[in-house]
Amino acid sequence: MIKIFRLKSRAVFKKIITAANSDQGFGQIKGQTQKVGAAYPIVPVCVFKRSTRQLLWETKSKADGTYAIRNIAVGLECFVVAFDPSNQYNAVISDKVVAK
Repeated sequence: MIKIFRLKSRAVFKKIITAANSDQGFGQIKGQTQKVGAAYPIVPVCVFKRSTRQLLWETKSKADGTYAIRNIAVGLECFVVAFDPSNQYNAVISDKVVAK
């Protein structure tokens, strides 16, 4: 688990981020959910560590279909799964996605 602390020093806030394990860090995975070529909002998106198939993070895409999952170790190889909330389509998987 990454903990974010804010320290106040002369009206300037500084964030301190700590990583609880080696899968966490300053990397992120970004993308956009689409349905038949158009942005598709509020879609559940999950990120898994590829080597162990362990779920790392879950989120939902924004109103414009974009998502960003932060606090992943830079260079970690993952796969991303997006689920159609209306159940009209199967889940979509992006494999070998590397956190940058």
